[in-house]
Amino acid sequence: MSRTPVREALRRLAAEGLVESRPHRGMTIPQLSDEELDEVFEVGLVLESYMAALATRKSGGKPLNSLRKLLNGMREALSESPPDRLRYVELDQAFHAAIAELAGNQRLANMLETAMDVRALQQAFSYYAEEHLHRSLRQHETLLMAIESGDDDWAASTMRTHILTGRAISHDHETNPAVEAARASVSA
Repeated sequence: MSRTPVREALRRLAAEGLVESRPHRGMTIPQLSDEELDEVFEVGLVLESYMAALATRKSGGKPLNSLRKLLNGMREALSESPPDRLRYVELDQAFHAAIAELAGNQRLANMLETAMDVRALQQAFSYYAEEHLHRSLRQHETLLMAIESGDDDWAASTMRTHILTGRAISHDHETNPAVEAARASVSA
């Protein structure tokens, strides 16, 4: 492939604010401000909680092997030493996307996809210490139980707790040395 289309793609990403050009250092992904990250969490809180309830109603309390398979992959990623953070984040994103698909409302799924900027997800997970990753996994397990039980209120509440936990960890990163140490190891 010639360099021209790659350069053009990078220019477009820079124009959209998704990458920054740094002289003699190449392209980097800019960090969201605390306010921007809070906005992403607020949108996720509303949309994902509602979509979890919709997915529960539409699934009819049946076993969901696709979500269970993603959970098993998340467990495997965390069982490695050190945990495979990148794989965990990818599977987390796929888990949430699968719930959006189960909800069966394409407009909501599109809104969520637009709101859930990849930068926000990567940035939020950069604040997670290993203990936070394990808590996240337990919350996903509880969410699957809620969806499979057919209890849409439980599913919505579990998703809400999951999103609020992520927001709290993101807020806590400035005062929590364990989170800062984990973040530094991801950046290195």
